[in-house]
Amino acid sequence: MQIVDGGWYSKRASGQHRVELATTAPRGAILDRDGYRLALTEQASTIGATTSMITDPARVVAAVAEASGESPDTIMSRLNATGPTHVDLARQVPQAAAKRVQAMGIKGLDFTAEDRRVYPSAIAAPVIGVTDLEGKGLAGLELQYDKILRGQNGLEVRTEDPGGNAISVISSQAMRPGHTISTGLERQVQIEAEGVTAETRSTYHAKAVTAIVMDPKTGEILAMASAPAPTSGDYRQATANEVRLRGITDVYEPGSTFKAVTLGAGLATGRISPTTRVDVGSEWQLYDGTLHDSHPNPGVKTATEALRISSNIGVAKLAYEHLSTPGAHDSVLSQWIDRFGFGVPTGIDLPGEVAGIVPAYKDWSGTSPLNIPIGHGVAATPIQIAQLYATIANGGVQTTPHLVTRIDGQGPVGLQRKRVMPARAARTLAGMLEGVVSDQGTGSAAQIPGYSVAGKTGTTKKIDKSGVYSDHRYLSWFVGFAPVNNPRVLTLIMVDEPHGGQYYGGEVAGPAFAKLTERALIALGVQQDRPSTATG
Repeated sequence: MQIVDGGWYSKRASGQHRVELATTAPRGAILDRDGYRLALTEQASTIGATTSMITDPARVVAAVAEASGESPDTIMSRLNATGPTHVDLARQVPQAAAKRVQAMGIKGLDFTAEDRRVYPSAIAAPVIGVTDLEGKGLAGLELQYDKILRGQNGLEVRTEDPGGNAISVISSQAMRPGHTISTGLERQVQIEAEGVTAETRSTYHAKAVTAIVMDPKTGEILAMASAPAPTSGDYRQATANEVRLRGITDVYEPGSTFKAVTLGAGLATGRISPTTRVDVGSEWQLYDGTLHDSHPNPGVKTATEALRISSNIGVAKLAYEHLSTPGAHDSVLSQWIDRFGFGVPTGIDLPGEVAGIVPAYKDWSGTSPLNIPIGHGVAATPIQIAQLYATIANGGVQTTPHLVTRIDGQGPVGLQRKRVMPARAARTLAGMLEGVVSDQGTGSAAQIPGYSVAGKTGTTKKIDKSGVYSDHRYLSWFVGFAPVNNPRVLTLIMVDEPHGGQYYGGEVAGPAFAKLTERALIALGVQQDRPSTATG
């Protein structure tokens, strides 16, 4: 027996004495900037059934369906599954609900403890993400930081006697709980962002609305929201369209918001000043292309005036006359488009970010000077546009947008800086952008009582499937920051396909910007820097 069948008997003996004891590591929590738990792990139960012992299926189905929130039909189909003598009727049932079922004493039911991921805040669902039933991250921060949140399960391998008493420990791996991550999300600002996007979408019957609020100095995301959104705040019950992170996954022509790149390049290189003059005619023809202004205001303008009234002709001509080098393999504008970070992901700590689309200078056509300087012929994500204006607000220093700020209270995490443009040029551009939000600018509706505001409107026609610009499908943008001399809040609003006759960025996105930014300034305790006009 020892020689011929020794291996077989050895395996049987080992199986009878060798025991593996696993300990599941609790998943770390996700917190907002004030320590409020946005995601946490709690005890739950799996309710199972030995099918041969069930004598009253209707009672079982009713009890389990009420406890789990699943439909009775789903529970019944599991109970009636052919083949297995034991089935799991519902997993991750809240502990209190499971105990109520257990107290009913239904024969044939059993209850196994397990962990359950919950999201008590019911906000920022697409950003926070979700886990599967086994606790693995599937989307959002849950996926991005899965390894950090998950921790390490414990495992002890030991031998036992027939009575279950330990004889010896063969190996042991200690359980390590998952790390807790803190984010820069401000709960009240996030709630306001979700409300503003939903309200704006309803008002203009828009296809979608995106909002991003960030601290331009640190790059911390204070809020990120889109509409449509999960109605209950529950990722698991939402559609794919409701949980899309449009701010990082969708690309759009940025339109006039991109004019800050053109003016920024000119100011940084000294080729353009606020008083540089440009002749704005009723139209500008270059080769077989013709450029018009949405609000014609012909005549000689300064660069400041051209930006304030968002003159397509004025800004495009400034780029053509001052940022081009005939015969060169590259242009000043093309270099600065790259320098400001377009065509590559920002590096935000969320899964799925795309790079946008920027044609290489060698692929520019003869009419590219008519469109690229004013944000056509390129595509960017909303987070890239937000990062551009954060760089201007931050004195020319670019910070990487990020959600997570600390891990187990240690940080900061994700704070990456680099100087992109001279501080003086950034301050000058910020002053020019403040004029956009004056009564004479296209962004007057974005004014906030008591605060100075700098920003830019943008209105873009969308491209139809035929490849030509639509006459009725628009993108409406506003992006800006406040207070101008010490920016604490940067907000971007993008409305996709507003309807009802209004589509200019200033009139559609501007009021939403003002409402959301004011709420963020108040939430952060930012003091007013302008006299507030009383009304009554």
